[in-house]
Amino acid sequence: MKNLTPRFLTTNMMDYWPCFSPDGKTVLFSRSCDNGRNWSLYTVPAGGGDAKPFAILPVSATRAAWSPKGEIAFTGSGTDHSNAVWVIKGDGSDAHALPANSANHLFYPSWYPDGKSLAVMDAQGSIIQQMDLSGALHPLTDRSQVKSGMSSVSPDGQWVAFAGQKNLGQPYDQEENVIWLRDPSGKLATLETPALQGRAPVWSPDGRQLAFESDRGNAQGHYAVFVANRDGSGLTQITDFALDATHPVFSPDGKHLVMAYGVPGKTMGIAMVDLTP
Repeated sequence: MKNLTPRFLTTNMMDYWPCFSPDGKTVLFSRSCDNGRNWSLYTVPAGGGDAKPFAILPVSATRAAWSPKGEIAFTGSGTDHSNAVWVIKGDGSDAHALPANSANHLFYPSWYPDGKSLAVMDAQGSIIQQMDLSGALHPLTDRSQVKSGMSSVSPDGQWVAFAGQKNLGQPYDQEENVIWLRDPSGKLATLETPALQGRAPVWSPDGRQLAFESDRGNAQGHYAVFVANRDGSGLTQITDFALDATHPVFSPDGKHLVMAYGVPGKTMGIAMVDLTP
């Protein structure tokens, strides 16, 4: 266990789902000022400073992902309880929903490297879908095999990591997820053998490692951030369970991890750890 010392970018707020800008200088995240009923996009300098609103949006904005090409995708939740993928430019302009996908309740967009499509969690089908910017959907996983959660596309666009659980007829419970990999041929396998609890996987910029959250071995159900090689070896715990850290994301240079910390539904903030001295 490395148990790296975090730097706190925000405190005493309700902040969640961070990600880096393509240049690594800015962290984008969602903030709620009404106990989780509505969320807005905010930014904070990666080196520390004041958090500022990013854009005024007609939907509750969560689970953002910033493309290397400069666009941001996020889940937009309407007052009718629909959940669609929205896209907005890196300067906060031209926010729009991708067409005809709200009925599927789509979450956790992850960009393919060409910026032309995304992998998304389809909550209605409990599968991972590939979605192009026209809204067309193509399934990447099969519900009869695995009930799927959040996904992440590898930097070369060939692999998809995702959280999920083997379908044994049970109700879907994200607390029971493990980390899976979909290889270029479409074959599915767990990252670890035996597979232990894990969620919210994300690739390192070089595609050699995955970071994820897990409460494995913690009696209180608190979460820590772990990093493992793509073949499942070299598992390392990065944060102490006391931080209750979730949703890690690598910086573009691979030298830092940004994450949420704290108790979901109560006080949460954004923290960063340095992976290299």
